[in-house]
Amino acid sequence: MDNVIGKDVKKRSKAADFGLLLLAGILVATLSTGAFWISEEHHVNPAWLLSAWAAVGFLASVGRDYRTKLNSLAFALFFLAWLAVHILVYLLVLAYLGFLYYVPVVVLELWVGYTLAIWLFGPPPRPTR
Repeated sequence: MDNVIGKDVKKRSKAADFGLLLLAGILVATLSTGAFWISEEHHVNPAWLLSAWAAVGFLASVGRDYRTKLNSLAFALFFLAWLAVHILVYLLVLAYLGFLYYVPVVVLELWVGYTLAIWLFGPPPRPTR
């Protein structure tokens, strides 16, 4: 199989992809179950765990786009504020409105965040491969 540049790329088998997907699912389920078990054991509010998972998802998606700009102190502070707003929106919408309303609200919140980030710091750099 050739990629865009024209170099040969080895393609994994479907069985290997399925095995990796299954392993990732088991890992996420184990980490989630373990986290909630530990929170029950140590009397930690589950909202803290939901906040942590929201932060991990935010860092994995948005942080990947802007990873080269995180060296700037101004952008790092903006990114931390955006992360706090994202977690707050996540918790408030789930607590008072439910998951059905979360999807359009998070789309709006991320659109505002990306718009501000592009307006203040420029667009995210293009990925180089």
